[in-house]
Amino acid sequence: VTGATGGVGSIAIALLARAAYEVHAVSGKADHYDYLQQLGATQCISREAVMGSGRALDSARWAGCIDSVGGEMLASICTQIKPWGNIAACGLAGGIKLDITVMPFIIRGVSLIGIDSPTCPYAIRETLWSRLAGDWKPSHLEQIATREVGLEGIADVLDGMLAGGSVGRTLVKIGG
Repeated sequence: VTGATGGVGSIAIALLARAAYEVHAVSGKADHYDYLQQLGATQCISREAVMGSGRALDSARWAGCIDSVGGEMLASICTQIKPWGNIAACGLAGGIKLDITVMPFIIRGVSLIGIDSPTCPYAIRETLWSRLAGDWKPSHLEQIATREVGLEGIADVLDGMLAGGSVGRTLVKIGG
């Protein structure tokens, strides 16, 4: 899971660990590795250690990935996915460009799956919300959702995110 300390990454780690997957958390925040392990990460890895060689294919390390970073991180991850592995791309904090060859896709059969949550049909959302409130419910939500702000506090939260200081999920309270 890339961008592991963010809201999406934190939830992904908790969900995958709950489903008994071996989870490797990629983060640039070594001071938060304990937090990631409490969520269920088996191993915490610095983002620098995951960046590839720049070759069309690197050694295959990962069965799959949930990438909430994008950009150069996503390009590097693509070159390191094992044959027939899947990557769910759902973020662009690291950039919107993907500079990569087609080699991982045609030599290893890697699938890059885009996550388009804004246009997900409501019926699918209801099903997922029901599962997340039931048998998929992450056991560490109190550690992940640690802040609540009103609309007037969003600018400060976003500034903190852009500065790399965000950990977990921030709940935005609308209305009184």
